[in-house]
Amino acid sequence: MISYSHRMVCPRCGIDVSEQQKFCHDCGAQIVLPEPAGDPAEPVETLQPPTEPTETLQPPTEPTEMVQPPTEPTEMVQPPTEPTEMVQPPTEPTERIEPVTEPIEVAPPAETAGLAPPTEPIVAIADATSTAEMPALFDGPDDLVEYPPARVPFRIRVIFLLALFGAAAMLMTCVADVIAIRTTRPASGIPTGARPLAEPGSELGLAGFIGTAIMVIGGLLACFGLRWGTGLAGGAGLALAGWAGLTIGLAELPIAIAESITRTSSIQFTLRVTRDLGWWLIVGVGVIGAVVFVASLRSIGSGGRAALNPLVAAITAVAMVVLAFGPLVPVNDAAFADNFRSVDPTRDLPAAFFAGRLGQVGLIALAGVVGMLIVRSYGIGLAVGGVSVPLWLWIASIGQIGPNPVGIAERNPGANDTVPHAVTTVGMVASLALLVLAAGLATYRLNRRR
Repeated sequence: MISYSHRMVCPRCGIDVSEQQKFCHDCGAQIVLPEPAGDPAEPVETLQPPTEPTETLQPPTEPTEMVQPPTEPTEMVQPPTEPTEMVQPPTEPTERIEPVTEPIEVAPPAETAGLAPPTEPIVAIADATSTAEMPALFDGPDDLVEYPPARVPFRIRVIFLLALFGAAAMLMTCVADVIAIRTTRPASGIPTGARPLAEPGSELGLAGFIGTAIMVIGGLLACFGLRWGTGLAGGAGLALAGWAGLTIGLAELPIAIAESITRTSSIQFTLRVTRDLGWWLIVGVGVIGAVVFVASLRSIGSGGRAALNPLVAAITAVAMVVLAFGPLVPVNDAAFADNFRSVDPTRDLPAAFFAGRLGQVGLIALAGVVGMLIVRSYGIGLAVGGVSVPLWLWIASIGQIGPNPVGIAERNPGANDTVPHAVTTVGMVASLALLVLAAGLATYRLNRRR
């Protein structure tokens, strides 16, 4: 017995439908059941599934999303032809890996936030031209000398401008009158008239020029970021402050003598004393020198350079203290207390004279002790600058250069001339030799490390 099974398809979309359907569930076309043609002996062709699409199976005139696939592939069906950043990591290192010249905060860009972090940390190193030149670890303060000195571009600094003002003031001091003494009638023992800078000491002007020149040179080196240059300017500033104190003290001597004679004279006259422009310019040079020293203290650090030899630095500091103490040694039956009082009872020496002497030797010791005990390149510059002005006064006094040479702190108590004491000479020679040795050892250590 042959059983017949009728396969019903939609005449519009061609999908299978049941005999009970009146409309296609997919396209909505009406289903028309075929008329029975009797009891055939063989399956009719109309009941066989079509081998080729017929006209009735053509897609509708307006295709739908379910029947007609889109003409362009979607992201869910067709993968992109090129890999995206999420799929393909970059084949070359990004700019974030390159060393930078300024410290920045390294953060992943927004486009690569989904990528896995690099296997090795990325370190941003400042002021480096190559990462291979920098140390990998920092072991503490002792490791500071392992870094190469920072290269600072030229920049005008305040210390240099102050040094220029000091030099200008020094130039005007040499051509201006310091004091002027006048009387209404001649008086014995009182020389009248205006007194320039050469009157208290013939070599004081040149000593001041040496100090200001070294201060300007140090300030110029400071503009290049050299710490020892900054120290040189600061030390010269201290030396100029001591020079100004001594010069003012010597300028006050004739004023004090004239006032003493006026008080004891039997002749009636009027004394007029004027502290002229030169006097105030000397004070200005001293003040500028002190300010330069204070400003230079910002560069006390190492700057990446090798420290000085501690033993040599300590001995140099002692030598400069000996140098400063030498002018205070009494001679010819004088007492040490004569450094603080008038020996001649008829002459009441001014306090400015004693203050100027003690100020100069004190600042020499300060430059040596502070400079050498910080054991840095700044310190050796400070010590060299601090001994610059005293060096010329020592040379002028030991060689008796000029008609009226002035030694360090003018002269020793009880001395008849300004020839320096042996202690002063030993301290000066030892200080110079040790400063050269300290600078040479520091340079050798720096070159060896490089």
